[in-house]
Amino acid sequence: MSGKIPTIWTFRKDVIVKRNRSPNLGGCFLALPATFWLTLFFLAPLVIVILASFWERGLRGEVVHNWTMENYQYVDERYRPILDRSLGIAFQTTLYALVLGFPLAYFITTRQRQWARQLSLFLVILPFWTNFLIRTYAWQVLLGTNGVINHYFQALGLIDEPLEILYTQKAVLIGMVYGFLPFMVLPIYASLERFDFKMVEAAKDLGANEFSAFVRIIFPLTLPGVIAGCILVFVPSVGAFVTPDLLGGVEGLMIGNLINNAFRRRNMPRGSATSIVLMGIVAIGLFLYLFVVERSSSGTSSQSPDDEENETALQKLAKNPIAAGSAFAGTTVSTPLMLWDDVSGEIIRHLNIPDSVRRWRDTTVQLTGKVIMLLAPIVNYVFLWIPIVVLVTFSFNDSRSTGVWRGFSTRWYTRITDSVARNKDDFSTELMLETLQNSMIVSISATIIAAILGTMIAMSIVRGRFPGKNLLAGLLYLPVAIPEIAQAFSLYIFFNLAFDYLRESSVAMAIVDTINYVFGTSYDWGFGYSTIIISHVAFNISFVAIVVRARLVDMNPRYEEAARDLGANEWATFWRVTFPILFPAIMAGALLAFTLSLDDFVITLMTTGIGTTTLTVYVYGLLKQTVTPEINAISTLMILASTFLVGLSLLLQGRSASRV
Repeated sequence: MSGKIPTIWTFRKDVIVKRNRSPNLGGCFLALPATFWLTLFFLAPLVIVILASFWERGLRGEVVHNWTMENYQYVDERYRPILDRSLGIAFQTTLYALVLGFPLAYFITTRQRQWARQLSLFLVILPFWTNFLIRTYAWQVLLGTNGVINHYFQALGLIDEPLEILYTQKAVLIGMVYGFLPFMVLPIYASLERFDFKMVEAAKDLGANEFSAFVRIIFPLTLPGVIAGCILVFVPSVGAFVTPDLLGGVEGLMIGNLINNAFRRRNMPRGSATSIVLMGIVAIGLFLYLFVVERSSSGTSSQSPDDEENETALQKLAKNPIAAGSAFAGTTVSTPLMLWDDVSGEIIRHLNIPDSVRRWRDTTVQLTGKVIMLLAPIVNYVFLWIPIVVLVTFSFNDSRSTGVWRGFSTRWYTRITDSVARNKDDFSTELMLETLQNSMIVSISATIIAAILGTMIAMSIVRGRFPGKNLLAGLLYLPVAIPEIAQAFSLYIFFNLAFDYLRESSVAMAIVDTINYVFGTSYDWGFGYSTIIISHVAFNISFVAIVVRARLVDMNPRYEEAARDLGANEWATFWRVTFPILFPAIMAGALLAFTLSLDDFVITLMTTGIGTTTLTVYVYGLLKQTVTPEINAISTLMILASTFLVGLSLLLQGRSASRV
């Protein structure tokens, strides 16, 4: 008995599976490349930011290693109003997204036909994956003083003077709710999809009205999705940079803008302190989320010896932030709505309200619910799609005005394709094509590396058995939880300090001189393609791993077991069995990484160098100078590219799911 390997028999997909419980160091080795990359280019920059927040800034912008608390004192004294504003806008964004998102998620879930449900969900997903910079710019076209809304409202006689919405907090709030609404809809939809609506019918049979059924049944059992959605909206909202910058002006300044200002002024210590404050706020929100989920999961009664059944909330969060909330399913949750329902019921019983009044109440609640369910999808879909539709429509406008329609024309596309430059130097088709080429170089390179590393670490976490696997899973998904502006600033500081050190190292300079001599290049330690690609890989590894890991978890292990029984070793089993089944998922993850890399702006802005400006950074520069019809045409082409890539990614994921 002492020489036998301990095993356990479990049930999976209606078959008995023999699972080896001994450590598998091969899985650990598979994870090493991605772990090294994330440790060096994600964790190390975060550690440096923490240290830099206690350092001083020199007269020429350099970092002086004198320990001080002045940076945090400055943030507390001078930035407190902006911090409060950021929290206020983030809370409002979360609240409005919940009010809009829950009815929409309920509408999608209750579609009886599969094609109707998929179409309703696709109409939410597609704007979500459209370039965020372009979607935010679309609200400039809508909300501007000479924009579409003001022009047609005045034409209809609804207003006498243009509404002053753009460059206010209202514009920021509109843009934020618009940008992050899918983050609320998707997790709530995931919870509602698992919900058994027969319980609602049973509640109605027992005398509950629509409101009571919602308060006592639907809302408590979908609370995990609500909490997950609130966290997923609040976290990026509090650290938003693009939306306040393009729509808010001075009145809409937020924490992300302060970090960007520190980047432009090369004030690393102060920017680091601001980043730490932002990450601290996000960490508190995530801790509360994990705490609630952990308490709920510990109260569930279904236990299994299988590792997947015994996962903690942190492991579930590592797999999928939405899935982490599924631990609430089947538990009873006390909410203020339930308390109010109980109190109101006691008041009604105490006052002996006639049955006719109760019937009137129930009828009113039922009609109100029907009206909400009728209007909610219309309002939401119009809200999600009208900016994109207007932007695409006005790209064919015959006028230079971006808010007044003068007739159909394709001349703005012709100007781009014919490489005709304007009289001013702020727009050049040749320059635009050069930035597009830079974007393709960065995106393709980052996608290839991220696809390889993401697949390896997904295989390691799902198939491997080694100490520290849960910690590795948490590390893998940390880049998804950290605000992008804070991650970008940490990479900026990391590369700055690393290049300063390498320029002073004789060994590093000798290596560069050798490379330049052999390949005939003129490379020097500095920002460029390498820094952008490294940064993009650091956050794309997680997204590739999410897609591949989901397929690995659902993949039937009988195929691999059969291959081993027939004499195949681990390598042959992977190439002949596992890889062909995973290939659609790997391609879907790679396309997702390519789309994110192609559309990324914030991290690219802080890690780019001379001659490596990407298309999104170039378009951002145009938007900061002037709004021209050429930008509408460029934006439309970027939307079409994103639509194609997202559709292809979903198709590949569907094929992958059908093969396992």
